[in-house]
Amino acid sequence: MKEAAFALLFLAATGCGAGGARSRHGQPAPAASAVVVGEMQLEEELHRLDLLEGEIYVQSPSNAPGNPRDRCADGDREVLSRMQAFKLLMGNPQKQSADGKYYGLLQRGRPEELLPAIYLRRYYFEGLLECVRGLTGAGPRNGREEHHVAILTQSNFDAETSRGLVLVDFMTHWCGPCKMMAPELEKLARAHRGEIRVGRLTADRHRELIERFDITTFPMLVLLKDGEEVARIGKYHTYPELLAWVRSAMSGQSSPSSADLPRDDQASAGDAR
Repeated sequence: MKEAAFALLFLAATGCGAGGARSRHGQPAPAASAVVVGEMQLEEELHRLDLLEGEIYVQSPSNAPGNPRDRCADGDREVLSRMQAFKLLMGNPQKQSADGKYYGLLQRGRPEELLPAIYLRRYYFEGLLECVRGLTGAGPRNGREEHHVAILTQSNFDAETSRGLVLVDFMTHWCGPCKMMAPELEKLARAHRGEIRVGRLTADRHRELIERFDITTFPMLVLLKDGEEVARIGKYHTYPELLAWVRSAMSGQSSPSSADLPRDDQASAGDAR
């Protein structure tokens, strides 16, 4: 099974973006363009990984009886094999140490360094979710859906947020509640497409924008209208809560704070890892 995992890693590392960006005429793109393409691909893959981890939490919350997630992570041979492959790539035999190295790499690594780790980590979480769904009776997972949340970076932020109503999720990939909220943001973006845009920007790699908006805690949701801030709210919230908050803010009512909204869950940063 380890051989299969490393074969997948090799394919990911050599077949996904290894050839570099190309221009419309098939010639190598300028170096600056290659950087932008690499960062966008990286953020796209990280968002898909967050959606996968968020789905695992939904299927098996930390307070679930006989937590299926823990049972799979500790006792399923296929899941253990996939996790071992990820740990070996990170050069750490212990999961906690491997996770620490991975999250550190997210802050400073180049896309070509990070993408193989992301692909192998997703391989592990796909196995974990399959096991959890089997234990909970949820059945096989449907194919990966197209995501509707916009991926924001330093290069496209102003263009993507300067017109209309945009909800920006300032988040980081080591934050458990951020991962848990990723599927909720997808629901909002999908259900209200054309009315409001939803975007995610990671603090791990975009410190200038984090400082520009004075973001100090995660997740932090900032509502913009034509590029100007209307309201902001922190912590994890469900899709219905987010929709109610946006409508309240845009109706001219006093914006509800995080504490004012009904909560159906409470999470720490470690819960969704």
